Amino acid sequence: MDNEEFDLSEIVNSRVSVRSRFKEIAQHNINSNSSSNLDNDTYLADLLKVIKIKSLIIGVGGAGNNTVSRMQDFDSELVETLNINTDAHDLYYSNSNQKVLIGKEICSGLGSGNDPSIGTAAAEEDVDRLSQVLNADVVFITFGLGGGTGTGAAPVIAREAKKNKATVVSFCSVPFSSEGTERSLRARKGLEELMKYSDTLIPIPNNNLLRFNQKLPILAGFKIMDEVLIRSIKEIINLINNCGLINIDYADVRKVLEKKGAYPSGLIGITESLGEEADLIKKAKLALHNPLLEPDTKKVDKCIVSVSGDHQLSLSKIDRIISTISGEIPEDASLKFGTSLNPTLGSKIRIMALGRGPISPYVQAAIHGTEFPHSNIGSL
Repeated sequence: MDNEEFDLSEIVNSRVSVRSRFKEIAQHNINSNSSSNLDNDTYLADLLKVIKIKSLIIGVGGAGNNTVSRMQDFDSELVETLNINTDAHDLYYSNSNQKVLIGKEICSGLGSGNDPSIGTAAAEEDVDRLSQVLNADVVFITFGLGGGTGTGAAPVIAREAKKNKATVVSFCSVPFSSEGTERSLRARKGLEELMKYSDTLIPIPNNNLLRFNQKLPILAGFKIMDEVLIRSIKEIINLINNCGLINIDYADVRKVLEKKGAYPSGLIGITESLGEEADLIKKAKLALHNPLLEPDTKKVDKCIVSVSGDHQLSLSKIDRIISTISGEIPEDASLKFGTSLNPTLGSKIRIMALGRGPISPYVQAAIHGTEFPHSNIGSL
């Protein structure tokens, strides 16, 4: 091969092409440097363009579209967003990089009428189009359980993403118990389908919002929920794409996100501390024991801890965070930590815990066909 520039446009939507192009560039490097066993920067730069991890965030239905629209406020070049809906009006006013209106024949752009079977049929109607756009290494799906489009279409979207060899991470809100048994039943059935195709599945119950403040305005409550989802997804993407002082690479993250056994699991928590000893320990535990999720941390078998701070972040504080979290999970659990500098945090230290193993009690309810658990409501 000649010393030509590589045209990488052909591999944007195909991970199979990525692998073949990787080999092609590697062979080119061997031919160009036949007398050397070293890899030069030009070769490495070409490879980085090819092996860049592609993430896709998908909002399904009204709640999912709202979350993705809010995420667009956080300008990020590391991720693409896609909103999918059966309601043309909601989809038009949402904000994302790409949009897909599904079920034009069955829904006529008017929505699914809170019927998950219609949401499923709408996704199946456009399954070929969906398959073409669901091409990424990691696909994040966010939606609200209990309605029609999100509950019905999200499992189909997850299924098609898995067919394209993606790691599928699903975040979904669980309806308030006060919304009635019919909505709760739809949510359980949606979870039952979703867990077949998700690697990591994290349901976030709306009931737990009441634990912050029972007088919380509804818009403020849903804003908190969106913030939790946005920060969680953003931190995972930062782990995958950014190189820290002590680095966590994509292979590490994928091992934590991948499914273990028959059922998907997962926990994630993010907190910020001012760095004082007592607060540091408290916030490290809080990152693991996310009050919105209430995970069983004794079921953790793999855990990643990411610590971010400014240039004054000390080894002793990092050690305190890691040792605190290590003491909260089983002794034989695999734990890896990374650190990165973030001058915008000032004196704060950000702690993120990402774990595999704990199966949400809401997923367990879907497995066994029982009612969702009722959280103890009180002030945190």
